Amino acid sequence: MINKLKYLITFFLFITNYQVLHSDELSLLSDEKLDINELNILIKEYILKNPEIIIEAIEIYQKRQNSKTIDKEKKLIKSLRTEILDDKNSYQYGDINSNTTIVEFIDYNCGYCKRNHNIIMKFLKKNNDVRYIVKELPILGEKSILASKFAILIYLKDGPEVYQKFYNFLMTHKKQLNFQILKSYASKAGSKIRDFDNQINIKKVNSVIAVKDKILFEKSTIFSEPVAKIKRGRLLIVKKCENDWCKVETEGLKGWIVKKNLWGTID
Repeated sequence: MINKLKYLITFFLFITNYQVLHSDELSLLSDEKLDINELNILIKEYILKNPEIIIEAIEIYQKRQNSKTIDKEKKLIKSLRTEILDDKNSYQYGDINSNTTIVEFIDYNCGYCKRNHNIIMKFLKKNNDVRYIVKELPILGEKSILASKFAILIYLKDGPEVYQKFYNFLMTHKKQLNFQILKSYASKAGSKIRDFDNQINIKKVNSVIAVKDKILFEKSTIFSEPVAKIKRGRLLIVKKCENDWCKVETEGLKGWIVKKNLWGTID
């Protein structure tokens, strides 16, 4: 029954989409005495004579699916426009008022990202009316997360000029990055941070960075007792998260902070 149904559906698609059946074949369709066996034979013969129809049907289906995917991606990008284009915690280069914006999502251990880096930099030098935004997206493991933590910390504490130098050093580095190499590049870029080793165990996976000046609370509500004011760029260790809040520790302080004010990987 399933096979017969498949044949019927296929045959219907051929007629509605292509309308290329011969007149003698069409006459059979109007014959009320046509049984399922005759129809199966007819469809099979038609497919064997015209196998390219199958490929054409698949191509049309794929185009429709691709079109749907593109539409979904466009809607998603539109819904995240503010986070992508107006994020104050992401490095921006070039004309910030430009109508043309390039947004690059990078991982400092991504070979493709590094191969494209020089091309993008040359393009930006020739086209200084373009805005370029860098989004830290460490997806290739612990070393990538560590490198991005260094970069974000430098951006928040040292500013965009030092970040740009540090970013360029990492994007042109040919080998795997580690803690000592990152420290060396930070110093070379002009970072004033001298205590990376003591910055709340930056090597830990659950260390995050405060991206705004925010209050640390005793409990996971703004109506609880304030513990301290956490400065932008401070490193925190996440102990646990519940709903929109995370319990953190930092240099002897413990308390709760709103999750959206943190940057980093949380297990």
